[in-house]
Amino acid sequence: MDVKHYYNPNGQEILDEGIFGGSPTGFVDFNRSKYKWDSNIYDLMNANTWFPSEVNTSTEKRNFEKLSDNEQAIYKLTFAQLSFNDSAQEEYLCDFRRLANNRLVKSVLSLQIMQEVNHSKSYSVLLDACGNSEEVFNLYKHDDALNRKNQQISEQFARHIEGGSVDKMLLSAMASVNLEGIYFLLGFSYIYLLGDKVPGARDMIKFIARDELNTHLPLFSNIFKTIRKENKILTSTIDSAYSMIEDAVKIELEYGNYLLKQYPIMGVTPQLMERTVHNYANDRLKKIGLDPIFKTTDTTYLQKLVTKHLNMNEVKSNFFESNVSNYAKSSIDLDDF
Repeated sequence: MDVKHYYNPNGQEILDEGIFGGSPTGFVDFNRSKYKWDSNIYDLMNANTWFPSEVNTSTEKRNFEKLSDNEQAIYKLTFAQLSFNDSAQEEYLCDFRRLANNRLVKSVLSLQIMQEVNHSKSYSVLLDACGNSEEVFNLYKHDDALNRKNQQISEQFARHIEGGSVDKMLLSAMASVNLEGIYFLLGFSYIYLLGDKVPGARDMIKFIARDELNTHLPLFSNIFKTIRKENKILTSTIDSAYSMIEDAVKIELEYGNYLLKQYPIMGVTPQLMERTVHNYANDRLKKIGLDPIFKTTDTTYLQKLVTKHLNMNEVKSNFFESNVSNYAKSSIDLDDF
């Protein structure tokens, strides 16, 4: 069995530590970062730490019971799927962290792991307040479409996580780009469409979405670009990355169309969903330095809805009932390294 070395005085200098391969000395030094983006993302993550107890969920059960049957179904199936996303991401991050060589990048991943656990806790708090926690967390046992999407996401995560080569590590990072950048977004927009009808759910999703889109997606976008920049990546591997995001788009639209067919809601159409997901996918490809491959259209209403709620410090709270922390504004370029 290989022995784990926690300290290697003959290891790489901190400024020479790449993301893939090598042998670090063992120090985490935030004053000497090989990249600019890692410590910046860490600082923004840390500044924006929040906890589910800070969101007022005292009226969630009463508000949920006022929703129509279709709205209640969308609410439950959305949170059933989102809660799996964060649970799977937390476990995946633990495995991906083992593949990484650069100690500062590993530290940022550690903080993201904590935030994913916090997201899982938030779903439990929200659904417990709503009174349907056990039902929602067990929906995968009864809904074939939900179970199929969860399985497909899980398989994409598992496909390259064993590592062993820089190309596998790159594709493993791609799986996280898909999760943070594709699989959450329709779910976020559904809850925002419900809006003031379920303020507890809306405000909890605001915090979660800001974590995912303001720091988690930029983190893995930069990991992808950096691995590609530092190593000779096979053309076939880049082709595989394109195939992975095409699969992600299909998975997301399949589940979205299922929900829409079963539970029509608030003017959402298959065409609107397709345009939205294609626009998101093109944006994610640009963020990782690849060319867009989907038909680009004008920004959709669902995209604008998600962007609107990314505006900082909009979460409303009752001063006497909750203490929603302000969400720090970013003044750094997270896509620069």
